[in-house]
Amino acid sequence: MRFCSLIFCLVLTATFASGLNALGNEQVQSGIQGLEAPPLGVKSWIQLPEDRETLDISDYRGKTVVMLLFQNTCEACQKRAFPTLKILVDKFGDTEKIAFLAIQTPFEDFLDNTESKIQSSAENFGLKIPFGHLAKTPGFYSINAAYRTGGTPWWVIVNQQGKVDYNGFYLNPEVAVENLEKILDGKPVN
Repeated sequence: MRFCSLIFCLVLTATFASGLNALGNEQVQSGIQGLEAPPLGVKSWIQLPEDRETLDISDYRGKTVVMLLFQNTCEACQKRAFPTLKILVDKFGDTEKIAFLAIQTPFEDFLDNTESKIQSSAENFGLKIPFGHLAKTPGFYSINAAYRTGGTPWWVIVNQQGKVDYNGFYLNPEVAVENLEKILDGKPVN
């Protein structure tokens, strides 16, 4: 009898779970590739150009924007993403056609992912690009929600027309260099 009850419960659970999917409760996909890049909504910045107090994605229309969304406590950010960003900034940082941004977007470990940590991240990797900070706070604008990030590190590449061409956890530095060179040469990126 216990065995039959267990089987009945498992069948009922499986039926209910499949019914939820049939009702349209789908897992939200990460990223917004192909869509217009939403505003950043970041108010706290360091290392801005001299004539700026803030900036937004619309300020870069006509340029390719390479953006790293990170958390100070994210090990993959420190070991993989920032070194990749450093390679790209060293190679393309002087061009007028490509802009780089790093934005700390904490959604956990708020005591360690503070606004004051963005300066140390910039200094540790020798990055002289704009760094921003916007914590995910319930009820307020969130870059994490707007860009549907899957966590950190999260890369976003916005094309010259303001559309998101790439977003994801990993950016291969060699492929990124190759594709950014194509963009500078006016060639299509596959």
